[in-house]
Amino acid sequence: MDLRIVLGLTLMLVSPAWSQPAASAGPDFQVRMSAASHAYEELDYERALEQLDAAKAVARDDRERGRVATFRGLVLADLGRRQEALTAFKEGLSLLPDASLPVKVSPKVSRDFEEVRRTVQRDLARSPRPPPDAPRAMTDAPSEPPPPPAFVPSAAQAEVHPARSMPVLPLALVGGGVVLGSVGGFFGLKSRSNVNAARDDVFYSDRTAHLDSARGQALVANVLLGAAVTAAAGAAVTWFLTDDPPSPRTEVSP
Repeated sequence: MDLRIVLGLTLMLVSPAWSQPAASAGPDFQVRMSAASHAYEELDYERALEQLDAAKAVARDDRERGRVATFRGLVLADLGRRQEALTAFKEGLSLLPDASLPVKVSPKVSRDFEEVRRTVQRDLARSPRPPPDAPRAMTDAPSEPPPPPAFVPSAAQAEVHPARSMPVLPLALVGGGVVLGSVGGFFGLKSRSNVNAARDDVFYSDRTAHLDSARGQALVANVLLGAAVTAAAGAAVTWFLTDDPPSPRTEVSP
């Protein structure tokens, strides 16, 4: 054999690039998920959780993260950590609504998983998640215009009309006249009644007594009625002659 060929082969064998195995590529998502599944089948739940954490670290999208969370819920359920399992199921189904359990499970775990799925579906129906490529809502939306200011009448449109207040003295005179007239009328009726009684009396003394009473009552009635008339006249005169200060009243012209 040619010496140069032998020397070349010798150098290749002793070279580090050939004497050592090539570095393997970093573990990807599928490798970690397979390792987690193998550990779960061997009932090595802690190892399965470690592999799932590693798979979550290299997950590229929501679908892969949803698979990790769903598998993690299954492992936690087998460990008897039900609340943590339900939380993991909810996280997985929120990221991947059509996810399914990767292996056959007990009826209790299956019921929990489907109950969480229904809860997530109700939540998504109330507030659906927008697709990743959905345009964002504009944050600087134009604000509504302010309401128009209330109408305020200008000085030219506001007119002040004086309103005359009701005088007190004329009203008092009118009220007093009404009272005097009523009392005078009462005495007038009593006087007439005594006159009629005197006409019917047979004895002179009784007739004289009734006539005396009638004259006294007639006098009182005339005085009271005269006072009532005077009060009414005074009320009328006072009404027209009283100059009370007007109370301002503002009216707005359209």
